[in-house]
Formats: sequence, structure tokens, C-alpha cells
Amino acid sequence: MPELLRDQIYQSIKRDILSCVYQPGEQLSANQLAERYKLSATPVREALNALEQEGLIEAIPRIGFFVSRITIKDIRDMFEYRIILEGATAEMAARYITDEELNYVSSIPSDYIMGNNESYLQYLINNREFHVSVAKASHNQFLAKAVGLMLDQTQRLVFLGIGSAQHTDEILHAHPRLVHALRERDASAARNIMIEGILEARDGSIEQILQGSGAPIQPVNIPQT
Repeated sequence: MPELLRDQIYQSIKRDILSCVYQPGEQLSANQLAERYKLSATPVREALNALEQEGLIEAIPRIGFFVSRITIKDIRDMFEYRIILEGATAEMAARYITDEELNYVSSIPSDYIMGNNESYLQYLINNREFHVSVAKASHNQFLAKAVGLMLDQTQRLVFLGIGSAQHTDEILHAHPRLVHALRERDASAARNIMIEGILEARDGSIEQILQGSGAPIQPVNIPQT
């Protein structure tokens, strides 16, 4: 039962971080969260420690837990990593994807409703499944694992990007276009389409932050000791 409670709290806190309910740099009190969920602080701290391992939480000794901050450089670095990694997996998937894998990838929903946070959150789940499934279709287990870990790190940035009206059409069309390239076994087109979609998501994330429409970039205020 304690493990179940920890996992439930972990999922709840993670969901709120990804959807920017808890903003970058915001301090999270284990005691306050425990009071909110009407539980002891122990499973909450365990959940926060698990989120720290994913890079979503920063633990500062003798001070507490903070939501990891986002900088423009973070965004550029993370999406540059995605371009390198997922450009390769898309190209390989076009060569090695099976009909069964292709049918599954094409069945994953790839839309959302602008301005609807619940729709955004469901898109995050579907988007991760889509990209991980494409990576698995490369038939390289190390690439697939790397893509899964990388997507966990960048989910907040994806959330910000889908809130950008300017990039919505391109983001919504990226998955169907990629599926078509995979079906045609066109490795070059698959790579290019994957990269174009990632660039649109990157630009949308940056736009949202600079316009103040998404989660603001905040420093962590560390009390003087």
C-alpha cells in the first residue's frame, strides 16, 4: 500500500509539473503536499526523490525541493538532442518498421484542442507513445530507451509548444506526415519530417516563454544561511 500511495502521488505531482501548475523554480514543500493529499510526508518525499531522478525536481540540501528551472539554452540544448536522436530513429524506422508496428503507430491519436489543458495532457501521453513507438520501430533497443528518457525530460517543453497558436497547424500535421513517410519506406523524408516537427515544437516553446503565455523562467530564491 505505501508503494501504491507513493506512485499515485508521484503521478499527481508529475502531472502538475508537466502542465506547469507548479512553475519552474517554485518550491515544493513535502509537508504541504502531504497535507494536501492527506498523507504522511514519507511517501511524498519518496515521490519527490523519484521526480528528482527524472530531472523535474531539484533538491537543495537543507533547503528543500524546487521545480527544475527552464532556460532558453535548456530548450535549445534539449531540442538539439532530440533532433540528433529522433532524426536517426525516424530514418531507421522507415527501413525496418513492420506492418504491425506501422498500423499501431498510425492508430495513436495526434490531435488536441487549443486552450484545453486536459486535451493538452492527453496529447502529451499520446505524443510520447508515438515517438517511443517510432523509436522502437528502429529495432535498436538503445535508441528506443534513450528516446523514452529524453521525452520524459522534455514533456514540459512539449506542453508549452502545443499552447502556441502560431505553430499549431504544423505540430498537428507532423505525425500524419511522418506516418505517410514510414508507410512509403522513405527514410530521407521520415528524417526530415521528424526534424521539422521537433523544430516547430522548439519554436513554440520559446515563443510561449518569451511572450509570458507559458510557464515563466524563474530563478530559485535560496534563503541566506
